[in-house]
Amino acid sequence: MSIFVDHHGRQRFTCWATGTSGTAIDLVAVTQCITAGDAIEWLAARHSHEPLTPLPSRTPPTPARRDASSALRRYVNDCAQRLWQPEGAAAVRWLVEHRRLVPNVLRANQVGYDPGPRRMSRAQGLPRLGAGVVIPSFDAAGVLTYAQTRYLDPDVAAERKYDNPARQHGTKPRLSYPRRPGPACNTSAIIVCEGVIDALTVIGAGHDAVALVAAGDAGSVVKQLDQLDRPLLIAIDCDIAGNNAADTLLQYLGSGHAARVTIPGDINDLAQRHGDRFPAVLAATIRAARTRTRPSHPRPCRSI
Repeated sequence: MSIFVDHHGRQRFTCWATGTSGTAIDLVAVTQCITAGDAIEWLAARHSHEPLTPLPSRTPPTPARRDASSALRRYVNDCAQRLWQPEGAAAVRWLVEHRRLVPNVLRANQVGYDPGPRRMSRAQGLPRLGAGVVIPSFDAAGVLTYAQTRYLDPDVAAERKYDNPARQHGTKPRLSYPRRPGPACNTSAIIVCEGVIDALTVIGAGHDAVALVAAGDAGSVVKQLDQLDRPLLIAIDCDIAGNNAADTLLQYLGSGHAARVTIPGDINDLAQRHGDRFPAVLAATIRAARTRTRPSHPRPCRSI
């Protein structure tokens, strides 16, 4: 998150994980899940050093659904085709050899290569800082809703590793449902990952997965995850934000529906460390976690 002073002299913030930005009032409203009016009262009480009365808990509003724009769909399609052309060879090496992602999973999810604005035209509001890998997001029905570009140029990535399209091209989702080549594993658990790359890694190892796009959104996706009628294994990054997110999900989903998969670092790090042995390592980790998952009520199996 960045905090800065705009040209009017007002302090503002931007959260690069969720795309949220605004003033201190907006920051309090987002983090406390309250209205702007309640946020003003909270700030007024804090400024006057009066004791703060705990605000009532409220459910965050669900953002209006907005599918990917036609321009974003064209961008994703063009980049998906370029990945498998000679110009995309370096991106393929980064995805397959470095990040250990499976080619047929990349194709099924329209992962692509953006050579940069000088070599490929695109609409205003789409990423344009340099060459990178395009990582799409899909809803539960498999419809493209969003895409992020992961820059490969170290100089660009040092400033901004991921870039998002402008809001007119789509709403950044809280959950992404990567496509699985072939039929879904209807009898297995669904692994909840942090980030689309981790979810693609899991799918390449033969399991179904759903991606929590940002750890801070855990509290707002509980209802969506609870509607998945299969056991859930929470395999979120083992850092402060990830542990808090996992605790939130386990608290609301209950031990009968969800269990924690403890992985040092994150799933893609594990794949990079173990290489071809990763599917076996992940399967053993899942078996250990599933022994702790005992659904209190049978849930019918359903594909995501």
